[in-house]
Formats: sequence, C-alpha cells, structure tokens
Amino acid sequence: MKSRNPRILRSKLASAILIILLLTVGIISRAADYFTTNSDCLNHFWAAAESPRPVTVISFGDSMADSYRSPTCHLMNKLVTRLGIAGYSLQNYGNTLGVQVANGTAYIPPDTNWFVRYQSLPPGGANWWINLPFPEGNYCDQAGIFYVAQPQGGLWHLQISTNGGDWGTVLTVDGYSPSPTGRLASVTLSANRYRLRAEGVTGTNLIIGPYTLNTRTNGVHVVFTDWGGITLEMVSNVPRSIREPIFAALQPDLIVWHMKEAADLATSNYLAECEQWWSAAAPNADVLYLGTPWVSEDTNAAPGSYKTIEQNHMVRNAAITHRRAYVDLMQPTVSYEWLLANGYMADQTHLNSAGGLLCANILWDDLGFFALKLPRQINLYGSPDPLELSYQTDLRAVYRLETSADLQTWQPLLTNAPGSGLFTTNVNPNGTVFYRLGLTPP
Repeated sequence: MKSRNPRILRSKLASAILIILLLTVGIISRAADYFTTNSDCLNHFWAAAESPRPVTVISFGDSMADSYRSPTCHLMNKLVTRLGIAGYSLQNYGNTLGVQVANGTAYIPPDTNWFVRYQSLPPGGANWWINLPFPEGNYCDQAGIFYVAQPQGGLWHLQISTNGGDWGTVLTVDGYSPSPTGRLASVTLSANRYRLRAEGVTGTNLIIGPYTLNTRTNGVHVVFTDWGGITLEMVSNVPRSIREPIFAALQPDLIVWHMKEAADLATSNYLAECEQWWSAAAPNADVLYLGTPWVSEDTNAAPGSYKTIEQNHMVRNAAITHRRAYVDLMQPTVSYEWLLANGYMADQTHLNSAGGLLCANILWDDLGFFALKLPRQINLYGSPDPLELSYQTDLRAVYRLETSADLQTWQPLLTNAPGSGLFTTNVNPNGTVFYRLGLTPP
C-alpha cells in the first residue's frame, strides 16, 4: 500500500499501526535571552514555498538589509537558487536593477511620501527601469508601477516595451487624489520579457517603483525596500494610506526585517506600529526579525551594556509578542574582533559580502530552509513480517529515520549517508509504532 498523504501513513494490522512523517530541523542552541526563537512561526511561508505559485519575499530595513551584500540579500539569493525567480519589484537587487530618468524627472530622497528614494515625474518627464542581465526586460505576465496619488498629481502614461522593442502606452493613469494614497497601476499580459516606463502628461506625479511578476511559476518574487540611514521613525512618518495599499498589492508571504536602531521605548513603539501596518496590509504574511551581528561600538562596552545586544533583546521581545520568527546572528558570529579578523566586515558597522553569506548560511540552516522542496515523504507497502518502508533522499540533506512508541521519546533507527536516490528497508513493527524522518544539513 502506498499512501498519497505526505504526512500520515496507515497499515491495518492486528494492532493498528500509525506511521507519521515529521520534518525536524536542527536549531542551534543559545544560552542568552536573544537566541533564535519562534522558528515554527513561518508556516505560511513554508506552505507558499511548497505550493505551485509564486512566493513573495520582502526585504525591509536600512543599510543592514542592503540588496547586494547583506544577510538578507544572500538569503534571497539562496531562495532564488532553490525555488527559481518569479519577478522583481521596487528597489535594486544585486546591483543589477536600476532606474533611469529624463526630461526633468527628479530623484527624491526619503520623506513623508515614501521611506526610500522615489521619482517626481513632471509633464513630459519620464523614468524607466533596467535589468542588466536581461536588457530586453523581465519575464512576466503581470507588470505595473507603484505610485502615490496626491493633490498635485495628474495624468501619466504607463508604457511597456516587449522584448526590447519600442515603447507603447498601455494605460493612462490618473495620479490625482485629495489625500496621499499608495496605488499600483498594472496590466495582465501574455508571458514575455517586458520593460516598464512612466511618462508624465499633467501635474507632478510621484513614482515609487516597478512591479513585475510571472504568475505561472512557483519561484521567488523578489522585493527590496531597504535604504541606508532610514529609521523606523521615518518609515512611520509615511501615512498608512500610502504604505498599506502598496504592501497589500505586493501580497507578501514573508517580510524579513533587519535594521540598526536604538534600544529604546520609541523603537519598540515603532516596531509595534509596523506590526499593525503589516497585519492590516498582509494578514497572512510571516515576519522574520534578524538579530544584528556585532559592530565596533560593542568592542569596549562594559559587560551588560553592549548596545547591539540591547537592541537584539528588544527586537526579540517584539518577535515573541507578535508570534514572529527571530534569528540570532550575534552568538554565531562570536565577536566584532572575530568578524574583523576573519575578513567579514566591510566597515565598523556593516558586514561585507562574505559576512553576509556567512549569516545567510546560518539562517538557511537555523530555519530549516535547507529542506525546501526536498523529498520527505515516507511510503509504506506490503503486510507484516516485514513491511517495506521507503523514501527518497537528496544530497542536500542528511536523512535519519527515527521511531517512537509514544510520540514523546524518539530513537534513531538508521541514518542515510549523504546521497540521492530511493532508500528502501524492511521494518517489523510490533503494536503501535511511529516513524518520522529527521532532515539535517549535510
């Protein structure tokens, strides 16, 4: 008999035998009160990543979450490598996405209209986006532009170029609103490579960034909303009427937070405000908070007064309060001196790309992401004396078959050497027996 249920398998014997597959992942042990916690609070993300649809991941933060060397950037790279790519939206990613301006269009630094840089589009002005590896455009079947409708707004054209061809207007958008409101102007297309351009007609329009998504893949929809020097106060100063519709349109499955903030009551309140925003805009999204690694200001701090530890303690408390995941990146990185001596720091505050990858590897294993899309189903055949038990293995994980009589105490039955292929063994259950597969990094 072969069960089609990846979690539960049953066989009718004199005593019923219930065989359950459970995915277990190793969690690095921590000693202090800023250790990794709530790693089981990413169920929505796991379900999305295992489903036949795109999974949207938003990187949110300051320079600690930059799009080219940070732990979040390297985590995104690993997710894209495992799941594939479904689209790109908003900010740069890996120094390959960029925005061009012409005819009076201006770059506007973060202010109360948006918390990262955006563009002011006058009549006759234009801005468009490029993807250096794919100059003919991003492959997608949905494309659009995020903008802020506001009292000075007017008409502007949403233009599209197919496979590097000429620009053509597909929508004329009204950018006026009596009060600032975040919006997405988008179109559904046949799957192809497209570039996006905004062209001003009347008024002064505020352009936030692009939106491209291939809905026919289960890859990662990559979204970066980072900006160096941004603070949570500056984010909160942008009206919710702008932030909520934009995040709602993105439909995130996972928001990864990483910032360097003061460990004070104001920051705690701003975190709570962000939670209200995210919960309203994307009630099903999971949130992952990252504990910041050591920085130079921790070097000479007296015991008990490490500023980064204080921040991480506060952020971890926010994660616990709101049932969010939190990963400690301090204890695994030992100390600022250790990071510096091993060539992981770009400056006194920021990790370089090697340091970002080091931390992304910690995240990957700590959260069990190494097991994404890997086979982990037990199949049961035959009848007693013996039963045939089998499962597929993969080079990217170590598979350990465990057994229990009470679901409390588990004993290893066998461990597979790293390899890829179908593993089959005979088992002789006696009474009620439980089995599970434990996957750990190779």
